Amino acid sequence: MLHSRYRLDPHTLRYEKVKKDLKSRILTGFVFCLIALFFTAGIIGVTDHLNVRMKYRYLKNINSRLIEKYQGLGAKMDNYEKLLADYQVKDDSVYRCILDIDPIPLYSRKPSFGGSDRYENLVGFPSSRLMISTSLRLDQIEMRTTLQNSSFKDLDRMAKSRKSFLGSIPAIQPVAIDATYWLSSDFGYRIDPFTHMRAFHNGLDFASEPGLNVYSTGDGIVEFISNSRYGYGMEILVNHGFGYISRYAHLKKILVEPGQKVKRGQLIGLLGNSGRSTGPHLHYGVNYFDKAVNPYFYYSDDISAPEYNKIVSLSE
Repeated sequence: MLHSRYRLDPHTLRYEKVKKDLKSRILTGFVFCLIALFFTAGIIGVTDHLNVRMKYRYLKNINSRLIEKYQGLGAKMDNYEKLLADYQVKDDSVYRCILDIDPIPLYSRKPSFGGSDRYENLVGFPSSRLMISTSLRLDQIEMRTTLQNSSFKDLDRMAKSRKSFLGSIPAIQPVAIDATYWLSSDFGYRIDPFTHMRAFHNGLDFASEPGLNVYSTGDGIVEFISNSRYGYGMEILVNHGFGYISRYAHLKKILVEPGQKVKRGQLIGLLGNSGRSTGPHLHYGVNYFDKAVNPYFYYSDDISAPEYNKIVSLSE
């Protein structure tokens, strides 16, 4: 607050308060406002400067932490790329080799991107080069991971299909190896026992005592059952899929029903002498896409009796 001014009156010898005129008051107010304005501007300038420095330090700190995170992300991506390389080797050199599938071409495993403005939003920063290179690696890893994941799904599907295929092929003989039987007629041309003429025999005949167990030679579905006094007599047709159908004829008894799923080694009937037959035997045939093939080529002689019995026990 400004102090009041006084002057000495020589006549009265008393101090009297000096009254300012309007011009002096206006000038004083103007000077006061000007000083206040400069003071305020100074405070604002200092405050802005401090805020800028604080923001700079804050952004610098954020940038440093961002760089650290990008560098840490780069280390993680190194590990991911090593894992992807290992998966690629196993995919091409192991899994596809086992399944007899061609490896994925190298050009398909190298990701490529189109467009020059893919990372345009990362340009203009102090760490733009690091950000762009890291983003590029991340996108490449993502594409390689997607490709590898798709490949593994295909391999899984193919492996299941191959497993189903291998399980469905009529790959064992229809009677137990340690059973008492003999091969009374082979696949191919022979002298028909009824007509005594040369005729084609489209299967194998396993002769034995009636009641010998007859097993399905592969996984499949019972497609047809017949109980005739002529021809094949009591007969079972099993559809194994993949073009394979097996026939079990001249049975004494049928132990399955049409539409029933059967496993390799599952008991499906008993050997007999039904239909057009000269004695107790099992006529076993295999058709591949409606063409008779030699069943002997589909099962191996090197399987042992315990191994055969294990297949039977597993089907149960």
